[in-house]
Amino acid sequence: MQLVLVRHAQSVWNAEDRWQGQSDIPLSDAGRLEAERVGARLGAEPFDRIVASDLSRAMDTARAIAGTRPIEPRPGLREMHLGTWCGLPHAEVAARFPDELRALARGEPMRIGGTGETLAEFGARVLAELAELEGQGRVLVVAHGGVIRAALFALLGLSGRHRPLVGAGNTSITVLEGAGPARTLRAYNDQRHLDLFADEGDEVLTGPAARTGVLDALALAPSAPLAAPADAEHAVLQPAPGQRQLRRYGVLRPG
Repeated sequence: MQLVLVRHAQSVWNAEDRWQGQSDIPLSDAGRLEAERVGARLGAEPFDRIVASDLSRAMDTARAIAGTRPIEPRPGLREMHLGTWCGLPHAEVAARFPDELRALARGEPMRIGGTGETLAEFGARVLAELAELEGQGRVLVVAHGGVIRAALFALLGLSGRHRPLVGAGNTSITVLEGAGPARTLRAYNDQRHLDLFADEGDEVLTGPAARTGVLDALALAPSAPLAAPADAEHAVLQPAPGQRQLRRYGVLRPG
């Protein structure tokens, strides 16, 4: 089985640096161009199923990839419910709710925005949606940054003090293969179609094939080698400066 997880293109509130949650905010002008770019990259790829969050920013991104192929809208793949934070600028939330933000970063049990979901509730919802896709071949899932991170935490068994993944960028591609303990992360936060993949000082590393069991260790020791499966040319790891987080893992193939 292969899951190809794509975050939606830039929305109006992404551009304004606002918390969105489950608010149905449309794509920005830049986001529509991003959707075209990821559509050009993945549009000819074969998928056995295409599913998407039913929020318009995800559905419009999925349409850019799917073309005339059917898309299954899934309310269970919506972004995390953020309660009263929805619509607020990130800077305002940081100023008004610093303790809550720190608790969220640590993965502590708290109801986001007072009336939103807890991380546990959100993770269980995402995992239940993805469980229905097991054994369905190659599946494209177009959703949200929080959904992608929750999926990786659940499916790869990631945990730890600092939640070891930086959020996925708009239209980034994340690829998971296999099932259970044999599941492998093949790509994370890959935005090469936006020409953002190699212009931020990415470090090319080589070595033996990476399995899910080393991902958490890599997040805590970003200088450790990370390599792609045997049919790949390189793997790329870009830890955020000064942070113990995996920012990007991408598989590069010849040609």
